[in-house]
Amino acid sequence: MKLLLNAALIAALGLTAGACTIVTDPSSGSSAAGSSDQAGFLNRQQQIAEFAQANLDRLKTDMAAGQGEYLSSLATLMAIAPNDQPAFFAIVQQKFTVLFPNDRTTAPEMLTALNQQLRADPHFGQQLALN
Repeated sequence: MKLLLNAALIAALGLTAGACTIVTDPSSGSSAAGSSDQAGFLNRQQQIAEFAQANLDRLKTDMAAGQGEYLSSLATLMAIAPNDQPAFFAIVQQKFTVLFPNDRTTAPEMLTALNQQLRADPHFGQQLALN
């Protein structure tokens, strides 16, 4: 009986350890899950997507104003350099109706539109090509 309980405990601990979340620093570009650059890149994209999903209404408000805490956080997650953030803020404010064409715009739709707008911008498009 004791052997059976030990086996069940070990199995439960194994399942718990497998469900742990790996947290990374988005500015480091590294991941505890792996050492490849692609793993860090995908993790950063996932963090951006999750942040946008969780904070879409606040991002929408900040983007309309061209400033704000949530917009600054998004810029940081996207690895926009601090000296480029005012230009980023201006783009999202100018392109607000493209980023949010209707009241049902989802976070993934907004991020796709944002990526398209940044790639079309002479300054940010060049930076994105380098990444």
